[in-house]
Amino acid sequence: LSDMESLVLFGTFTALTLLVCLAIDMTFLPSVVMETGLITVWDYVGLKFDEKFIDGIDLFQNMTLREAKIASLMAYTEDLNAGNLLFSQGEIGNEMFVILEGSISIFMQKESKRTDLVLLEKGHTFGEMGLFRKAERSASAEAAEKTRLLVVNRDCLEPLKKRNPKIAAKLFLNLANRLQNSLKETDERLLKQKKFNLANLAKLTDDVKLEQQESLINPSEIWDGLGEKWRQKLNRFSETFTIPRGKRLTKIKNKKGDYLFITSGEVEIESMASRNSEKFSIGYCWTRKNFDLIGEFILCIGGKDASARALAKKDSTLIQFTKLNLLNLADQEPRIAAQFLEDVVCILSDQLAIADRRLQGH
Repeated sequence: LSDMESLVLFGTFTALTLLVCLAIDMTFLPSVVMETGLITVWDYVGLKFDEKFIDGIDLFQNMTLREAKIASLMAYTEDLNAGNLLFSQGEIGNEMFVILEGSISIFMQKESKRTDLVLLEKGHTFGEMGLFRKAERSASAEAAEKTRLLVVNRDCLEPLKKRNPKIAAKLFLNLANRLQNSLKETDERLLKQKKFNLANLAKLTDDVKLEQQESLINPSEIWDGLGEKWRQKLNRFSETFTIPRGKRLTKIKNKKGDYLFITSGEVEIESMASRNSEKFSIGYCWTRKNFDLIGEFILCIGGKDASARALAKKDSTLIQFTKLNLLNLADQEPRIAAQFLEDVVCILSDQLAIADRRLQGH
């Protein structure tokens, strides 16, 4: 009889627990979801979150459908109506955004004059400089139409790195690719300006203070901080090049999505002095030495159509990570890949900030 009473008591408590859980699901949980904007199964249904959908979103490139869903579940959504302001120029950024539906207008406002810069449409990621540098927004953003955004902040990224480092590594790789492309475009705009000449180049080269002000991280410290064991594993996914002093880096074929680091020596990126000649400016240095990412090396792609060339100023050793090798690194060593690629994003963010300041100051 006592056993029967125990079973009845257990069954009663179980039933009460289930009823309480059901009540919470029906009352408290919906209010939490509405307040936080967490992505739910209904969002997936409404957005048609399938392979075609994620293929158009740059943040989800190289991910499977399952991986993209897991990554998005770590973030939250924000809905805007046409004309709603997302952030203002000069605000400190703590998030980046992905446009799931609609479009965002990026503009600058000076006194009463507004200058529209670009219209970002579905699939675009923006605001990552604010997230990784906690820097002031360089422009304002508002919804051009009814828009739904995926919002990513540090509270999203840290759990993703711990629980799903492979997915985090792919996400950081996609962000690095975006920043690499932005750096190339910014440097090319600087080099193509009509008033840009060797005197201006020399002035920029001497502007050491600018790099010191805008560099929030030290690449050498990042590399040392990885530890010998992780560095050895990273080297297995890279190719090493030794370039004698005075030689150009012609044998290194760096494609979009590849990353070149200097581990010893000194390398300079020399810009073209005149597009009507084969001469390059003498001494214009985006100088990279110690351990650093040669982000500007992407300017050297394209043979005679290149905007610049790379030259070893000292005997130098470099390592290259191709896009394929980085994806293999994410598969085989996900934790190392997540940390390393996040560091690459931070380095590129610094280099892009410096390039932006140079462009604005010219």
